[in-house]
Amino acid sequence: MSERTVADIRQEIAAERQRLDDNLTALEGELLSGVPFVVGGLVAAAVLTVARARRRKRKKPTAITLSWKLR
Repeated sequence: MSERTVADIRQEIAAERQRLDDNLTALEGELLSGVPFVVGGLVAAAVLTVARARRRKRKKPTAITLSWKLR
């Protein structure tokens, strides 16, 4: 069994750091590619919320609410 030297260990650590850096770069790229979908979803949710709020304001009173108000 051969012994590893300090230089060998340092080379292995440097190679591992390079692989981790490459993985981090790839992960950041994947996250950035999903940003437009997240923003689009938030915009759609905001539009639906505003439309729902406007619809509620214009809603005509039902028979139950009218009878309650007449009491």
